[in-house]
This record gives sequence, structure tokens and C-alpha cells, in this order.
Amino acid sequence: MGRSPLLVAVIALACAGKARASGFYFGDEGAKAMAQGGAFTGQADDMTALMYNPAGLARQSGIGFGLDLSLMNHQVTFLRQDVGFDPANPRTNLAQTVSNSAGIFPLPFLGASYALDVGGRRLTLGLGVWGPPGVGRYAFPEPNYAKTGGKYDQNPIKYAPQRYALISNDILIFYPTLAVAYDLHPMVQAGVSLQLVASSFRFRQTLYSGLLTPSKMQEEDPLFDSVVSVNLNGKVGFTAIPGLMVRPLSNLSIGASVRPPVTLRASGTLDIGLGEAARGLNTQVSGNQTDLTMTLPLEARVGVLFQPLDRLKLVADYVYMGWNSFDKIVLTPQGVTMKIGSGEPAAVAPVEIPKNWVATSSVRVGGSYDVVAPLTVHAGFLYETQASPNAYYAVDFAHPARFFVTGGVTGHFGGVDVVASGIFTPTTTTVVTDSKQLQAQTDATVAGGPIGNGIYTSGGWVVNVGVRGHFGQTPAPAPAPEATPAAPVTPPATSTP
Repeated sequence: MGRSPLLVAVIALACAGKARASGFYFGDEGAKAMAQGGAFTGQADDMTALMYNPAGLARQSGIGFGLDLSLMNHQVTFLRQDVGFDPANPRTNLAQTVSNSAGIFPLPFLGASYALDVGGRRLTLGLGVWGPPGVGRYAFPEPNYAKTGGKYDQNPIKYAPQRYALISNDILIFYPTLAVAYDLHPMVQAGVSLQLVASSFRFRQTLYSGLLTPSKMQEEDPLFDSVVSVNLNGKVGFTAIPGLMVRPLSNLSIGASVRPPVTLRASGTLDIGLGEAARGLNTQVSGNQTDLTMTLPLEARVGVLFQPLDRLKLVADYVYMGWNSFDKIVLTPQGVTMKIGSGEPAAVAPVEIPKNWVATSSVRVGGSYDVVAPLTVHAGFLYETQASPNAYYAVDFAHPARFFVTGGVTGHFGGVDVVASGIFTPTTTTVVTDSKQLQAQTDATVAGGPIGNGIYTSGGWVVNVGVRGHFGQTPAPAPAPEATPAAPVTPPATSTP
């Protein structure tokens, strides 16, 4: 065959890991923040300040804690087509519609803080751990290569048409965090979250090693398919989120925070389930170690909180995600060789996979209203732009331009708040007729056939529940009592001589 299934495995690592591993988001985090559209940078008055704006911790006294759980459901479907198909009349006899069957993905948040007096000003320390608000588990149909009478029982072209993009993944990224915030002035607070970055990656994808580049689905021969399973553990990285809060008026607060780009490195194993053609040529692979290098983008937030009434708070945020800085993935096999039949083993060289992602922007608006003393209601709206151009769209990265409608309630019970919120994004349809997403080929000099043409849908919802509280809070200083005027003194009467 003259081609290396291992090289395809390396390419597959880039293709399958790109979206979930890099943290493309599905909404945002925090039960209270998401109840009001994710606009929280200028408010940041609970423990999720650790990720939105750590300067907000300096406004929290005593002992604070926060515990949230997000249940995320991202609904993705794909009806694969050939290049240049008619969207009004898609063919359904070649490939069936496939969908993500992984179900609900849980995402927790945990944080605590302690405030003390330093130099007559408040210094707050915080600890927390959470992951990026992305769905880390996807599952699409598993290709079935079993045959009866020389014919496939379930031809993968029809029943697993997405196999060259993604079969399944299970990605975990989380940030153990230490934060410090200081009340520089009654009008100015500053803080920083110092974060470790830990991760693991597991996914499966099909690779192709045919002698010819297929231009249509009917030209693909599953005989040349091989399935690769990848298991990587990320090396611990480091990043930070500095933040600032300014309160020019008693009812107006402005906040900003930024997280610089951070390099993510992972190492682990890959297992190759060689296809029928590769096995027939006695292909052998030695070694199974590989490294991954990629960069998480700059993330910048700016927000405002305005309180026109005692019971009413209005918030707005702008969030920039610099995914344009993520231009390639570098994969380096370690001591991995392959040989075909009696040929000489050949080492697999490092591979650079170019990407064409673009920066994204999102606008968030929301508000909260204290209906009665123990109950606050929230509502919000979030809009974000598309991160992947249509030409590079695939099931492993279903991120169209979209909006989320959000809402929730908070119950106040002494020093403890219980929050419940939900977000919903309606189904968005994306049509791709001229895809540049190419099939991973075992020969690095051969461009694979297009695999991303078709009709995609993306939608879903998130349910958030949380508990947060503060104890031992320092009450606001009471106004000084007005001086009581002294009673007039009547001079003693004098006698006239």
C-alpha cells in the first residue's frame, strides 16, 4: 500500500481533538451569571468571580463559598452530502442523518474565599476548581465493518458517514485556582486568579488509506478504513486572570478581566485498529507514544452593572475570544515507526496541522429584580459569533453563530442563596456545499476527499443549580448620629440692690 496508518492516526489526533480539547464553549458557567445571560464581569458578587473577574472578591467580606452544577445538552445532527449538492433536495439514500447520542454532560464548579483586614483595607483570598463551559463528551454512530456474503451488514458509508470527523470523544479540562483580591480604594478593587491547567483526552476516529482520493461518498471504500483510539494526559500548565473593578457612582460598577493565551501540552498513547486492506498487506506499527501541542486563546471581558432602583440591577458584557491565535496543532510521535510487509521500518516525523479558526465575540445583557425579600428573578440574552468558517465546519466543531435565552430565580435564606437557572439555544441549521474539511489520508502528500459537505443542526439547553453564601460579613458602617443641640442655659436671676 505504501502508506502509513500511523501518520493518519497523528492527523486524526488533530482533527478529533480540536474542538472539545480547546474549550469551544456552549454558553458559559455559573448559575447566577447564566441566569442573566452570562453578563457578570461588572458585578462578580459571588464565588464565580474567580473566573469572571477576581477583583469582585475584594467586595466580599467574611467567609464565602459557592457550589454549582451545570447539566449541558448539546444536540447536533449531520446529514452528509457530496460537494455542490442541492440543499433543497439533499440525497438520503447514500447516508442517513447521524446525531450526538452522548446525552447530558455534567460540569461542576466549587469555590471558597476568606476576607481579612490588611492596612485598613480588605484582602480576600479564594480557592476554586472548575472546567471551561464546553460539552466534553460526544458520541456518534460506531462504524460496523462486519460482512455477510461479502457485503457489509451495515455499510459505514450510510450508517456512520461522520466517521472520518469523529466517532466519540471524552475530554476533561479543569482549572485548580488560587486568587487574591484587594480593596485599593472604596472606588477601586483589583484581583488575580492564578490557575493550573489539567486535562485528559480520549477519542476515536476513522482513517483512510485508499490508493485513490475519493471525491464522492460512493468512491470511498470502507476496506481501507482503520479506526484509531487516542488516550492522552495533559501536562500541567499555568495561566492567570487579572481583573479590575471601578465604582465611579454608588449605583454604577465597571469591570474588566483578561486571560492570556496558554500553551497546552499532552502525551499518551494511540491504538490503531487496522482495516481489512492494511491487515492484508501485513502492515506493522511499532511504538504508540505521541505528544500534542496547542494553544488556548486570549479571553477578554468587559462589563457594567447599573442599579437604577434599589430592587433592580441591569448588567451587560462584551467577551472576546482570540481563537485566531490558534493557527495550528503540532503532533510529535515519539519513537514510532511503521513498515509494510517486508519493507524497512520508517519513523513518523512531527506533523503540523494548520487551522483556520477566527476570533469570536459575544454580547450579553441581563438583569435581576428583587420581587420580595427572599426571592430574586433573573433574565438575560447572549449572542455569539461563529468560530469556524463554513468551509471548515464538521461534527466535531458544531459552533454556528447563535443566541441563548436565559433566566432563573434566587432564593435568599439568611446567609445562603439557592439559585436555579436555565439557558436555551434554538436549533440552527448550517448548510455546507463546498467543504475544505478533508479526509485524513495515510500518505501525507495526498489530500483526502471532502468530508464536511451536508446539513448540520445545532441547538440545546443547560440547566444550572447552585448554592452560595457568606458568613461573618462586616456590616456597612452605620451613619454617624446627628449631634443633639444642647439645651439653652437660663442665666440665674439677679437681685437689684
